[in-house]
Amino acid sequence: MVDTNIALYLLRGNETVIELLSNKGLHLSVITRMELLSFPGMVRSELPRIQAFLDAWPVEDLHSRIEEEAIRLRSSYRLKLPDSIIAATAAHVGIPLVTADKAMLRLGDEIEVLRFEPKV
Repeated sequence: MVDTNIALYLLRGNETVIELLSNKGLHLSVITRMELLSFPGMVRSELPRIQAFLDAWPVEDLHSRIEEEAIRLRSSYRLKLPDSIIAATAAHVGIPLVTADKAMLRLGDEIEVLRFEPKV
């Protein structure tokens, strides 16, 4: 499961992230889809490339089991609501979450979090 920040690194052609995730089957949360399609400052010319990226990978919809898990994760770990939904989606699918967000490390042993640390 790729967090929105990782999807943005992929879309921007970050070689390290591309190499890290090459030959991996990616999954996206519906939240990542929504965030990518409404990203502030997105230029309309980028929309076809973003849509092609979204069409290439399964997008997991939000449903009651993910919703309940997101509520629990948000309450337990004080995550932002979108982050809670993305983490809950990873837990539901049973795959690691790849993110650049330090806050996701709070999830501890509940969800396998692979943190990408971008070079500044």
